[in-house]
Amino acid sequence: MWIYDKGRVKLDLSQVRSEFKMVKDGDLTLIFPDKGSYVSYSDEEKKLRSIIVDKDGFIVSSAWPKFGNWGEFPNDTKILELALKNSGTVRFSHKEDGSLCIRSVVNGKVIFRTRGTMYGGEANEDGPSFGQRFLSVAEKKYPQILNPSLAAEMSLLFEYVAPSNTIVVKYKEEDLVFLGYIHHNNLSIGRWHYVKKFAQENNLNLVRLHKLPRDPEALKEEIKMWRDEGVVVRCNGDQTFVKVKSAWYLANHRMKSNMRYDMILELLESLEIVGGGKEDQFEEVLKQCGYDWEIIEAAKEFYVKYVAAYENAQNVLRVARETYNKFILDCDGKQWDSEAVRRKEFAKIAVSLKNPYTPMAFNVYSSHEQKIQSLIKKLIYRG
Repeated sequence: MWIYDKGRVKLDLSQVRSEFKMVKDGDLTLIFPDKGSYVSYSDEEKKLRSIIVDKDGFIVSSAWPKFGNWGEFPNDTKILELALKNSGTVRFSHKEDGSLCIRSVVNGKVIFRTRGTMYGGEANEDGPSFGQRFLSVAEKKYPQILNPSLAAEMSLLFEYVAPSNTIVVKYKEEDLVFLGYIHHNNLSIGRWHYVKKFAQENNLNLVRLHKLPRDPEALKEEIKMWRDEGVVVRCNGDQTFVKVKSAWYLANHRMKSNMRYDMILELLESLEIVGGGKEDQFEEVLKQCGYDWEIIEAAKEFYVKYVAAYENAQNVLRVARETYNKFILDCDGKQWDSEAVRRKEFAKIAVSLKNPYTPMAFNVYSSHEQKIQSLIKKLIYRG
């Protein structure tokens, strides 16, 4: 698929699978994954996330290669785990929650585009195209990147954030956050040292880095509680990226696209909201996340359902404990031939309670706290 020709890499378009779209415009071809198809990426195909090649197959514009969440691409996750374990250089860059802006120089002209577009898409009733929005911010804040002689051999990559472009995280002002760049000659990612230097020399708003634990579980646990999207972990000479997202963000993102009762439960869990009497707190969080009235009202109905299920689960646990305590009192001083006989006697009482009291009573009898909590969660999710 990828061929080296005179020190530069180029794409053999005949090797591109049908799961990827190819859009032609004169001598240029845009390649990106077809949203209507599930794409299982090979390592070579990760570079086809959104690239433009000329008539000879040489790259003139490129987004990041496809990178996934922790565990999504096992090889990348393994590389990261080894880097964390062996004290390799690892950087935790902030995961901005916006739209990717790709700035490239094509045929001597600066273009701004986002993934899946040749020149930034089309304007519509919702407002200007992404390309027009990117250009507007550049003109106001970063006019230096409008110079076609600057970084013509690279694609500069930014995250476009704005109050009008809210995904989950809300931003107060429109901006382009500089993330790094891709070299066209070999599709390598710019090393952080040079990315930082480039940002300083050109007065760009460089994405910030975080100091986080190197232990994988501690890292995931800390980010899990964030009220932000998460981080992109860079390792392997800054050539391997892995996303680690917070539970709060994932729950909110799912709600945005397709609200369901189980998604509300995930959000409540990430916010550590337990039980009833906290509807105002829950509603305030939804407002801060930018949900409109209709979504908030629908979410509140699910919250009412959750409270009823939570109280029912707690009642099941209360009855089970009362049953066990009464059994202990009734049997006070009684001698049993064996524990098996004692348990069999309790089983007669537990079975008479019917489901779900019966399994809860057995868990209480056996002091299986983990199983008790698991059953409570199952009852709540069952609604």
